[in-house]
Amino acid sequence: MRTTRYGIFLRPDPETCWAITQITLALRQQYGFVAAAAFAPHATLIGNLQSAVEEGELITILDDVFAGVGVMPVYNHGVTRTSKGTFEYDIDRDASGTAPNWPLRRAAAAVKEALLPIHVPHQDTMAPNVQDYEFAGHLGLASFELALDDRLSDEVGEFIAGLPITAPTSFVARWFTLFRFEADWDGHWWEDMPWQHVKSWNVD
Repeated sequence: MRTTRYGIFLRPDPETCWAITQITLALRQQYGFVAAAAFAPHATLIGNLQSAVEEGELITILDDVFAGVGVMPVYNHGVTRTSKGTFEYDIDRDASGTAPNWPLRRAAAAVKEALLPIHVPHQDTMAPNVQDYEFAGHLGLASFELALDDRLSDEVGEFIAGLPITAPTSFVARWFTLFRFEADWDGHWWEDMPWQHVKSWNVD
């Protein structure tokens, strides 16, 4: 059955969004991967909220959260291959690369804390409940297809490395977004997942 979920995301700067778009579309054209390209470029703060409240009340909750979040620097440490064989831009660390980006971690924690009371538990495929989601800042490039079957991971990594695309090494995070998704969450939902942008927050 098709039902609605919400995602709360950090939107990168336009140049980083453009780099992600080019990479994900190149992977779609070359390998038929659709999962990463199914989303607007983003870092997931909470990615699969089944809400117990109406959308207007959800927006009000997030209004309060983002009123307490300020702009913050985010550092892109380049393309990383995860333990699942997927690929992403690593934005979880500070400028030195030796410690977490704590302002970003705190923003994600504030969103999670605010949404836990209104989350309705689910059993969606490869999409954790709010209480189970552990934030690690990243921008997805090649995701669920390789998580399910990593036989192409070496080739895909070489392909990404060969693309003439360079993202900025840092950007200022100031835009946060709410998206509404609809899918049958029991299967490969990323293959048929219409979505709508609901609201953006431009923090000071």
